[in-house]
Amino acid sequence: MWRCGRSVSSAPLKIEVHYAQAVPPAGDSVLAVVRFDPSTAVPEDSLTVDVGCAKLRGPAVELWRATGAVRRGRSGIVRYASGDDCLFGVAETDEREHGGIAPAAQFIYREIHSFQNRCGFPHLLRMWNYFDGINAGDGDDERYRQFVIGRARGLAGVAHEPYPAATAIGRQHTTHRLQVYWLASRQPGEPIENPRQMSAYRYPREHGPVSPGFARATRAADGTLLISGTASIVGHESRHAGDVREQLEEIVRNLAALEARAPRLLKVYLRDSALVDAIEERLREAYPESAPLFLAGDICRKELAVEIEAVSG
Repeated sequence: MWRCGRSVSSAPLKIEVHYAQAVPPAGDSVLAVVRFDPSTAVPEDSLTVDVGCAKLRGPAVELWRATGAVRRGRSGIVRYASGDDCLFGVAETDEREHGGIAPAAQFIYREIHSFQNRCGFPHLLRMWNYFDGINAGDGDDERYRQFVIGRARGLAGVAHEPYPAATAIGRQHTTHRLQVYWLASRQPGEPIENPRQMSAYRYPREHGPVSPGFARATRAADGTLLISGTASIVGHESRHAGDVREQLEEIVRNLAALEARAPRLLKVYLRDSALVDAIEERLREAYPESAPLFLAGDICRKELAVEIEAVSG
């Protein structure tokens, strides 16, 4: 999946993304709007993604900008917008139409693979996955593990590596909606692994019957580092269960190992919204140039309370 389609020549890649409190008027070079505050006005024709995780603190939107004219369209369940060198896509489905999270993931990833195979932007750089109740269920019946199984089935027979950077987060209210969105390019990125962590796609069986397929980060052709959701994991094991402050310190060490010492954007997912003040204070010490965005969300491991993704470079 990750290297499907035929690449064509293009201008040098330039990734532009930033947080904002408002969306510029129509006609601007906005590729996509990821909206965290649903009351924020957006132009009618914009490609808008409403994540559905409650905003706890920070900006209202994440704006991805395009080089060149923006072209928007729809192909099956995929909504997309593209510029000269990047494409932003989003696919959503109701789990109830498929009989659960595993078949829904199988369906949506099969559709994404089919789209990517013909869209002209063959190289996936970054993916986001959101669905309800990520930790519900025991053992291999846990919804996150079932999602990973379904995703693998949807990509059956496809050469997986190199993997893109990715995030998977659980919403804390019921929507029945599996949502996947992604950034793709005409030019390949470089997958980056963390020397402090085992590659997720090599996790042992104790973490599920299928290992999750993502890279710890992707370095795009323009040097931008797109960092996956990063938690308090060393090797393949969770660290500091029950101690949120120490989990945060482990995350800071993991980000440093990815050479993300001064990230431009930080997106923080918190299981408990009461933790915002303490987490923000430490992050402002560690990254004084960044203004973190805080969202309510459940982490893919029950024992972990916080996860952070970032953009650096």
